[in-house]
Amino acid sequence: MSGGSSIVVPMVLWGKYAPTHCISAILSTPDMKNIITGCNDGQICIWDLTDNGQLYPRSMLFGHTTSISCLALGSNQTTQPYIVSASENGEMCLWDISDGRCIEHTKMSQVHTDMVSYHFSNTKDYRLVCNGYYPEVLIINPLSFEVMICLSSKVVPDWISACCVLRPATKDDDVVLAISNSGTVKVWTLPSSEIKAKIVFEDESKQIRCLNAQTLTCCSANQRTVLIVCSKYWQIYDASDFTLLCSESNRVGERWCGGDFISVDRVIVWSNEGKGYLYKLPTNLLKGKAVNGADPRSSEYRHHQPTSPHAYYILDIYSEQQLVCTPAMVFAKSINGRKGLLRGDSDGRVVIWMLPEVSEKQMTLVRQESFDRLPALPPKTSTTLQDIWDSLYKYPPGVLEGLCAEDEHHLRITSTIYIPSQGKMVCGRQNGSIIILPATQSIIFQLLENNQISKDSISQQMLDGHDGRVTCLLYPFNESTRYEPQHLLSGGADFSVILWDIFSGYKIHTFTVHGGELTQMIVPPANCNLRILSSICSVASDHSVALLSLKERKCILLAGRHLFPVHTIRWRPLDDFMVVSCNDGTIYVWQMETGHLDRVVQGITAEEILNNCDENAAPMENLTNPSLTLTQALKRRNFATFRNLAQQKLQSHQNQQQLSQGPKADYVKPTGFPMLIQGVRTNTHDPDAHVVFFDTESLIVQLLTEEFALLSPGELEARGLLTPVIERPSGSQPELSEAQQKIAGLIAKAKEKADTIGQKIQDKVQTSGLSVGGRDTSTASRGSIISTASTTDATRPDSIRLQTNITMEIAQIFMSCLHAWGLDPDLDKLCLNKLGLLKPQSPISFGLLSRQGHMSLMLPGWHKRVCHSELADLKGVSVSKIRQGDVKTVSFAEPQQPPGGSVSGKPTLLAQRMGSMPFDDEELYSSDDGANNDDAFDDSIAAPEKHINATALQQETGIFSTKARWQISSAVTTQHLLSVISVANTMMSMSCASFLMKSRRKKKKQGVVTGHAGIIVTDVPDGDNTDDMLTMQQAQIKQGWSLLAALHCVLLPELVGASHYKPPLLEMLARRWQDRCLEIREAGQALLLAELRRIGLEGRKAIVDEWSPFLPMYVDPNLSLLSDAQKGEEEDDDEDDESMMAGDLPAHKVSVSFESRRKQATAIVMLGVVGAEFGHEIEPSRRKHEEPKKGGRKAPEGFSLTNYSLARHTSKALTFLLLTPPSSRLPAHTPIRRAAIDLIGRGFTVWEPYLDVSSVLLGLLELCIDSDQIVPNVTYGLPLSPVADACRTARHALSLIATARPAAFIITMAKEVARYNAQAQNAQSQHTHLQNLVLVRARQEIQHILELMVEKMPNDIADIFVETVDVVVHCLDMGQLKSKGLQELFPAICRFSMVSACNQTKRIWVGAKNGSLALYEMKQHSKCQLISAHQGPVIAVCVNPDGKYLCTFSHVDSRLKFWQTASSSIFGIGSQQTKCIRQYSVPKIEVTPLTNILKLVRLVWIDNKTVVLLTVDGSETKFSI
Repeated sequence: MSGGSSIVVPMVLWGKYAPTHCISAILSTPDMKNIITGCNDGQICIWDLTDNGQLYPRSMLFGHTTSISCLALGSNQTTQPYIVSASENGEMCLWDISDGRCIEHTKMSQVHTDMVSYHFSNTKDYRLVCNGYYPEVLIINPLSFEVMICLSSKVVPDWISACCVLRPATKDDDVVLAISNSGTVKVWTLPSSEIKAKIVFEDESKQIRCLNAQTLTCCSANQRTVLIVCSKYWQIYDASDFTLLCSESNRVGERWCGGDFISVDRVIVWSNEGKGYLYKLPTNLLKGKAVNGADPRSSEYRHHQPTSPHAYYILDIYSEQQLVCTPAMVFAKSINGRKGLLRGDSDGRVVIWMLPEVSEKQMTLVRQESFDRLPALPPKTSTTLQDIWDSLYKYPPGVLEGLCAEDEHHLRITSTIYIPSQGKMVCGRQNGSIIILPATQSIIFQLLENNQISKDSISQQMLDGHDGRVTCLLYPFNESTRYEPQHLLSGGADFSVILWDIFSGYKIHTFTVHGGELTQMIVPPANCNLRILSSICSVASDHSVALLSLKERKCILLAGRHLFPVHTIRWRPLDDFMVVSCNDGTIYVWQMETGHLDRVVQGITAEEILNNCDENAAPMENLTNPSLTLTQALKRRNFATFRNLAQQKLQSHQNQQQLSQGPKADYVKPTGFPMLIQGVRTNTHDPDAHVVFFDTESLIVQLLTEEFALLSPGELEARGLLTPVIERPSGSQPELSEAQQKIAGLIAKAKEKADTIGQKIQDKVQTSGLSVGGRDTSTASRGSIISTASTTDATRPDSIRLQTNITMEIAQIFMSCLHAWGLDPDLDKLCLNKLGLLKPQSPISFGLLSRQGHMSLMLPGWHKRVCHSELADLKGVSVSKIRQGDVKTVSFAEPQQPPGGSVSGKPTLLAQRMGSMPFDDEELYSSDDGANNDDAFDDSIAAPEKHINATALQQETGIFSTKARWQISSAVTTQHLLSVISVANTMMSMSCASFLMKSRRKKKKQGVVTGHAGIIVTDVPDGDNTDDMLTMQQAQIKQGWSLLAALHCVLLPELVGASHYKPPLLEMLARRWQDRCLEIREAGQALLLAELRRIGLEGRKAIVDEWSPFLPMYVDPNLSLLSDAQKGEEEDDDEDDESMMAGDLPAHKVSVSFESRRKQATAIVMLGVVGAEFGHEIEPSRRKHEEPKKGGRKAPEGFSLTNYSLARHTSKALTFLLLTPPSSRLPAHTPIRRAAIDLIGRGFTVWEPYLDVSSVLLGLLELCIDSDQIVPNVTYGLPLSPVADACRTARHALSLIATARPAAFIITMAKEVARYNAQAQNAQSQHTHLQNLVLVRARQEIQHILELMVEKMPNDIADIFVETVDVVVHCLDMGQLKSKGLQELFPAICRFSMVSACNQTKRIWVGAKNGSLALYEMKQHSKCQLISAHQGPVIAVCVNPDGKYLCTFSHVDSRLKFWQTASSSIFGIGSQQTKCIRQYSVPKIEVTPLTNILKLVRLVWIDNKTVVLLTVDGSETKFSI
C-alpha cells in the first residue's frame, strides 16, 4: 500500500489532544505567507499567516526519524514553494509546502547544523550553503541533493560553527565567509562556473577571539559590517581586515543565541530566554560608504559620539511558563519590506513580533530614560496547536470519542492495530484495558452524520489483563496464515506479554520473561524451523529479546545480555541464527534452537553480517524509539507486512471471485486492503491519533470481486461478461492451453486453502460459543434485525463479521468523505436518498502520501481561514475588521447570538446552508469588533449557544466542502477526483449498488429486502409491478452514480470557482494514462482530457512549451530514455519503471538520471495526448485562404502541418517505446510502453507522416499474438497482468488505426505479405525462421481486424479489394481453405460481389478497381495473377457451379464478360489460360455520387451455362454463354 502505483487517500482522526510539537527550527517564506516549524520528534508543521497576523496550521509533514536541526528555502521560483529540512542523523528532505509532498530525499553521512539558501550569480536557482559536524562548508543543489562544491580548509581545519555568503559590489564572484569552532575566520571565493571545481580551498584565514560562534551575518546594505554572536557576547567586525569595532556582553542569566541586521546601523539579537533586543550601533565606529550616506543625525547625537551599541526596544511575551528548552528563533524580512522576529517554543507555541519603525527622535528619548526599563513590544501573534484545537466549534473526532463509558473519556489510547481480515480495530489504553470494535462503523459514527449507527449499536469487546498501559499489539495472522486467526498478543508496561483469544475474549496465557516494558513484537520469517515458526519475537526496554512459542506457551529463547538498546533484528533462518544489532553498533548472534550466544561482533564485520542476512526475512525494524514513530511504521513495518500478507494468502473473500468455468484470465492480485488504520503519534507521551488509509485500487478490485463472486456463470453470460464456450471466434481453440490449466489448478488450490481458513475461523468461533449465521452475521451491529437471521445472531454482537458488508461500508465512508457536498443541492439529495452517502459532520483532515512513506496530514483549523474570508465576503466585511488591534489571537471570530434575539427565529434553508445562494443577513453571526470569546468554551455552555455552535459548525463544514477542500493543493485535488470518479464508475457498473441501510428499504410496501451490497432481493412476487420497480430503482441508482462522476470530472471547476480551485496536476494524470486498474485509468484519461479542454488553446500551448524540452530528443543522450540501454547505470530495478509512470520515485536510489527519465516519460505521454487529441484539428492547406471558423479549434503549435517538429519528435519517441527490445532500463510491458501503444493508436492520423507504418503495425501485432488466450473473455475491471494488459491495449490501438486509416493499414499489410511470400518462395531451407515471423504468428489478429473493417467501412475496403484479399488469403490456413472453402472460413469477405471462390478448381477470383481480374491458386505462397478485363472497376465476379466458366461485370463500360477458366488441353498440360469467350453490352446503369456501388448489381448462375444480372432497382437480365 505504499505510495507506489496505487492511489492512497489518507484521512486523520486527530482526537481532542493536539500532537506535541516541540519546535527546534523555524523558517518563514520570503512573502511571509507561510511559517514552517520543525520539531524535536522529526515532524514539520506548516502554518499560514494572514496579513492581519492570524496563524492557521495547514499541515504536518512526517518523514524524518529524528529531530529537525535546520530548515531552508529550496527554490526561489514562485511556481515551486519548496523547503529543505535536515535532521540530526543526516536525513535531508525537499518538500513542496503547498501540499506537503516529499519531492526528493536522501541520507548524508554529514550532519548539518545550519543551512543558508543563496542564489549564486552562476546558478539558475538557490543553492544550500551548509555547515555542521564536519570540517567543510558544502554547497548543495536542493533539487537533487548533489554536493556541487566542497569548501575545504588548508589552515587549521575544524568544524565550522557559522557561515554566510556575500557578493562584493566590486566583484562578480560570490564570497563565502565562515568561522570555525576554534575562532578562525575563513574566506572562500567561489569559481564562476560550478562545473570547474569540486573542491575549493580558502583564500585567507585569520584567528580572532570568538569561540563557538552561534551566528555570523554580514549586513546586506553595508558589506563591511559583520555581526558575530557568541553565547557570552556579540561583536561587530570590519569585514576587510576583521578588526573588532564594538561588542556587547550578555544580560544576567541569559545567553545570546543569534542575531541579524535590521538596517545599516541597527541589529536585533535574541537570547535563550526567547527575548529579542534591538540595538542601535554607534555609526561613528562603522566603516563603509553606506554608513556615511545614512540619515542626517541630530546635532545632539553627533555631539554625543557613543562608543558602544545601546538597546532601544525589547521583544518579550511575559508568560509565566518556564521554557523547557531554548526556543528556535529567526529574523524574517519579507519581500514587501515587513520585518519580524519569529520564535518557536517547546510547547509548540509560535510567536511573531512585527518590528516597528523607530525614529532617531524616539531613540533619543529612550536613551534619556533609565536603562532598565526598555520599552517592550508585545507579539503580533502567539498560538499553539492546542489553542487552535480549543478554538474549534467541536474537537476533531477521535476513534473512541463518545463510544466509551463516561468515566473512561480521559483514558488515552497507547497502541492500535487493525485487523483487515475481520474489519476490527484493536486499541490498547493507558489503564491496561484493550477495546475491540468494528472499524468501519466507529469511523462512520465519528465522521459522518447518520441516524442508523448509535453508541449502543456498535459492538465493543473489552479485554482486561494488563496492569499499566498497553505498549504494543500484534495480530500474527495479519503477517502469516501459519498462525491461528483467533490469537492476539499484547505487551504492556507491566513487563508481560498476554496471549488472547480474540473471539471469546479469553486470556489464554501470560508470558512474563522480560524485565522492562515491551517496545515491539515481530514475526519471524517463513523459512525458519518449525518450532520457531509458531513463535513470535518480542523486544523490551531492558534490551532483552525473547522468542515466545504460542504453541508450547513458553519462552524458547531469552536473549538478554545486550548492553545497549536494540536497534534492529535480522534473521539467518538457514543457519538457525537470530542477529540482534544494538544502537552502539555491536551485533549479537544467537542460536535460536539452543539459546546459545554464538558471538559478539563489532565494527565493519558487524555491518557485513547485518547486510548478508537473508532478507527475504522480516523487514528491517528500528526499535530504538519505544513508540515507533509513524514514518518508521509506514516505511518499515506495515506496508511490508501487508504486502507479504497479500502474497502469502489469497484471502477467502478474494477467492470467491475465481469463476469456476472457462479458461482463467490472467489477473494481477492487488496487494493490500481497501482500508488500513494506523496509529500515529508525534511523541512517546502522546495518545494515538489515527490515520485511515483508503487504497482506491484495492477498493475497486474488492467491490468488483464481491459483485461477481455472487453471480452464477449463467448470470454472467446473460450480462455479457462471459462469452459462452461454444461461441468462441472461429479461430480460437476451445480446449485449454497449458498455462490456463495451470492457472485453473492454482486457483482451485487457493480456493481450497481459503475454504480451510474459513473453516478454521468458523470452528473457532463455534467452539468459543458463538454461532455464525451465514452472510447476515453483522445484522445486530447494522442496527436492524432481518427476519432471516436467527435471533441468537442478533443478540451476539461479537460474532465475526464476514467480509461482505465491510467493503461496502468502506466504500460508503470513502465516497461520503470525498464527494463535493453543497455544489449541487439536487445531486446531494439524490446521494442521500438513493445512493446512501452520508454528509460529513465536520471538516475532514485529509492527507497525502508521497515517496516512501513520507506523508503530510492536514491539521484541523486550517479551513477557518477560508471560512472567515467567505463569511466576510458574504457580509461585505473585510477580514481585517473582524479582528482589530487584538494581539493574542487565539480564538477566531466566534459567532455571537444572532441579532434577532431568539435563535429559532428563522430556519436556515438548505440552499443557504450549502452556500449556493448568498446567506441571509440574519443567518450570519457577526462578531463585535475585538470581542474575545475565549470563555465560550467553558464546560457550562448554555443550550442556545450549543445550538449556535452546531449551526456555525454546519456552515463551516459547508464552506469546507464547497471551497476550502479544493484549494488545499493540486496533488490532493488530483487524488480525490481520480478516486471519486473511478469508484463512482465502478459502482455504476455494479448491479444496484447503493449504500442505503436495509431497514430503510423495508419500509417499501413490496417487501423489498436488500441482500449483499444492496443488491435487491424481493420476497413478494408481485407480478410485473415489482420488476418494474426494481428496474426503475436500478436505473435511478446508476444515473445517480453517473451524475456524481460527471460533477467531479467536468463541472467542478466552474461550480467551485476559479479562485478557490487548485486544478489537478496534469503530470500526475499523465502518469495514470495507463494505470493497471482499468477504472482508475479511465478516470485519469477523462480528467486529463477535461482539464486540457478547460485550459483552452493558450493553456495547451503553455503545457506544450513546458514539456517539450523534456522530450528525449533534446535531452543529454546519457540520460535519455531513448539512448542505448547499455550506457548508464544498470542497477535500476523494474519497479522503477512502474513507478516512473506511477507518480512516485523509487526510494532506493536518488539519481538524476531517474528524475530526468521520469520527466521524459511524462513528457512523451503529455505531448502524445495533446498531439493525439488536439493535433489533427486542421485541414490540409486547401482551406488556408478561408478565415478559420469561429469557435473552430486550432492545433497547438508544433503539431500543425506547417510547424511539425514536435509531432515528429513525439512520434519518434512513441515508436521507440513500442519497438525497443526490453532492457534493464526499459523492461517489457511497463505502463510507459502501454501508454505509447495507446497514444499511437489514438493519434495515428497525426503521427502517420513521421512513422514507419509497417514496423509500427508489426510491433503492435506482435503484442497481440495469442491474444485470445492471454486476454480474458470476462470483461470486468480487475487489473490484468502486464502482458495481458499490453495485449489488450495493442488490440485497441490496432482497431483505432485500422478504422482511422484503413488504406494505410491494408496496403502496408499487403506489402508485408508480398515480401513474406517472396522470401518463402526463395528460401525453402529457412522454413523454421519464416514460421516465427510476426506476420505468421499474428494471423488470427489480422483476420479479426479485417472482419472489423469489413463491418465498419466496406466502401474503403472495396477501393483496395485485391490487397485486402491478398492479406485474407495469407491469414487463412490453406488446408482448411481447400477442405471447407472461403465462405465458411471468412464469411465476411464473401458479402462482397467482386469475389468468388471455386471449390472444384481451388481458385479464388477477385475483381479489381482498375478493371483487372485477379486469380489466386489455393497453394502455399502462390502469387496472384492479374488479367486485364474491363475499362472500369470490376464490381461483380461469379464462378459457375462446375468451376469452368466465370462471369464478370463492370458498370463503367457496361459490359458483362464470360471467361473460360481453364484451357481444355488434355490433363491440364500446357499453358493454362483464362480466355474471354463472350461479352455482352448491358444498358447503362445510372450512378450518382451517392450510389452505393457495392449494392449496385449481383450475378447469380442458375445453371452451368446461364447467369442472371440483378440490379439494385430490381430488374433482372439473363445471359448465357
